Amino acid sequence: MIPLYDEYRPSRASIVTIGLIFLNTIIFFLSFNNLEAIVNKFGLIPQNILLGKELYTVFTSMFLHAGFLHLIGNMWFLWVFGNNLEAAMGRFRYLLFYLLCGFFASFIFVFLSQEKLLSIVGASGAISGILGGYFILFPKHKIKSFLLVFVFPLFFSVPAVVFLVIWILFQVFYPVPGVATGAHLIGFLAGLLLVKTLKKG
Repeated sequence: MIPLYDEYRPSRASIVTIGLIFLNTIIFFLSFNNLEAIVNKFGLIPQNILLGKELYTVFTSMFLHAGFLHLIGNMWFLWVFGNNLEAAMGRFRYLLFYLLCGFFASFIFVFLSQEKLLSIVGASGAISGILGGYFILFPKHKIKSFLLVFVFPLFFSVPAVVFLVIWILFQVFYPVPGVATGAHLIGFLAGLLLVKTLKKG
């Protein structure tokens, strides 16, 4: 099931969300010709963090992606779910929330990962935090979604709470090989816990 858009769109321009999408995309294309070396340099390697080395990679890894599909999938979810959260939290708080969710997702996953020497990259932890925040603030918002059943495309609206519960179930029961699913779940939990603390008003 692929989210297309939230049927309620905020009137205020989502500058931070657009900026994050732009920044991630620009970094990806600038690093594309030397992607492996850059991932090895700026990606998060759990063993290094445990040894107190290259701590900066907890943040730099959040802005790197391993391929086009990785980038597009993350940026699409950020666009669908980030706009309303940015409007509700305010731009500075929303950016802080995004970075904190990404930090906790990466840092805690370091201790849970079975592959301590593999480089971890991607904005998924931070974006999973966005989903967690959305779950708390906008559970009744309708998400226009797409599902391909055999060769038949289906378009339908589903409450955000239903969409996100299905997303969680897929993370738990149908993890994609090579994807740091644990970081997704940690990021989601961080979003659940932090969103009301950082929400304006």
